[in-house]
Amino acid sequence: MRWDSLYIGGLGSYLPSTLETAVDAVTAGRLAHEELEKSRQVSAAVGQPEESAPVMAVRAGRVALEEYGAEFPAEASPELIVHAVALHTGLEAWNGGAYIGNELGFPEALAIEIRNTCAGSIVGIDLLARRLDNEGYGLLTASDVWRLPLFDRWATDSGLAYGDAGAAIVLSRSAGPFQVLSTALTQNSRFEQMHRGNAPLDLPEYREPLPFSMRARSADYARIYGLESFWKANAEGLQRSVDQALNDAGVDHAGISAWAVPHFGETLLRRQCLEPLGLAPTDTTSQFGAQIGHTGAADPLLGLQHLRSESALTPGDHVALIGIGAGFTWGCAVLRYHG
Repeated sequence: MRWDSLYIGGLGSYLPSTLETAVDAVTAGRLAHEELEKSRQVSAAVGQPEESAPVMAVRAGRVALEEYGAEFPAEASPELIVHAVALHTGLEAWNGGAYIGNELGFPEALAIEIRNTCAGSIVGIDLLARRLDNEGYGLLTASDVWRLPLFDRWATDSGLAYGDAGAAIVLSRSAGPFQVLSTALTQNSRFEQMHRGNAPLDLPEYREPLPFSMRARSADYARIYGLESFWKANAEGLQRSVDQALNDAGVDHAGISAWAVPHFGETLLRRQCLEPLGLAPTDTTSQFGAQIGHTGAADPLLGLQHLRSESALTPGDHVALIGIGAGFTWGCAVLRYHG
């Protein structure tokens, strides 16, 4: 979908100050040497107990709102608050999006959670773009923490390590540092079992040993169906989203200055993202991802903030944000940087 007069008016991120190294994880017996060889992960961001997922979303949201308010003082509440989550918002039977809205001073703004896992930021941008009128603005937040006993950031999954973080953007019809030219999403729910395996759907985490194993779920799927059809569908779904977004934006592949990609490990990123798109690691934010880990839906927004903070962009550059979420959802947003 091509968007006219749609801008990121504020961009915020929150990264815990603690980094846990892969070398230390190997020494502690939490990360196998062969897994480190696959991922080439350097470290992962690790939040303290008080740095919960919704708290990090609030902190990132404040930064984004402050940037937006510096240019366009906003007394009104956002039209919609969208919170993207992959694992957990920290408490059962609770709307973390409402907490985020209330903490940011918008108790009457409609607040929703979406669970398109690691494609959540692209889905959120698309949802807000369809909702916003000519005067209002919307807020997208994304955050997750990956903690024991539920989740082992080094061992629950294979081929990547997980980092704690939060990110946020304000979307509006006013000017901003980034113009959103297009978004495109592709869904193929035939592969939802890839992350379910043979697990029952009656809250097994409440009665089975923790941490749960995403590796076991994927292995169960592979034993039944194999992986060839998935890898083919992944390449097709990702390529379709990127091709559509580029076409709608009027930008060709070579016109993208930087790609903010999921923070997968080296081997997984190459197979699932770089090879289907014909990218080299140096075209992307993968080196940044190797430092902080896969944060879930926040990855492309954190990558965008990293590109800006490192002065890697000049006005007029185009950036592509990539999301790949369990289910499966593939998404792409094409932006133009205005400085």
